[in-house]
Amino acid sequence: MNSEKAIRPEWMRNRLPNTDLFLDLRRFLRHGLEPLPELEGLLRELRPCQVLCLAAKEEPVTLYRILESQGFEHYAERQGRHWNVYIRNCKLGSGEKRGMS
Repeated sequence: MNSEKAIRPEWMRNRLPNTDLFLDLRRFLRHGLEPLPELEGLLRELRPCQVLCLAAKEEPVTLYRILESQGFEHYAERQGRHWNVYIRNCKLGSGEKRGMS
């Protein structure tokens, strides 16, 4: 899927650029750190219908299948030299524990 040409989903249409949670993956990678533990923690905190924005140097396509299998949906937009990936918790209940494994 070419995310640059993806149609903005309904849940993003009325959303301002700010989101409920934000994680800059570029900062972790710039310092040689693994962002996965921080990402997992934020995904566990994400309540139904909340949105997490990831700022990434490259589109994290390999992450999408994992997110979808755990009840999240995503939308990506290229912003100059980086990507903003919006991840929405689309589950109705919030009692489930999630991990990236």
